[in-house]
Amino acid sequence: LMALIHISMDQHTQERFTRFEADISEIPEVLECLLITGQDADYQLKVIVKDMDAYQELLLNRVTHITGVTGVRSSFVLRKVIDKSALPISS
Repeated sequence: LMALIHISMDQHTQERFTRFEADISEIPEVLECLLITGQDADYQLKVIVKDMDAYQELLLNRVTHITGVTGVRSSFVLRKVIDKSALPISS
């Protein structure tokens, strides 16, 4: 089960972001963490879990316990339409 999680933080300071990034890096289910703009969130996480029970445990017992996290919104991936790893750069 793949989910995209948008995280809102209580403070927009370098110290708060550094702490969050260190803490989220310790969670193995987090495949990707992006600092974003233009949304109602500060970060977007891409996570993989076994099932909804594992997702609930990840969200309620780990992600929301990170200092500064004030909001969480989740979307679940139904299927990958495009999955590229090569950058579109010509030589």
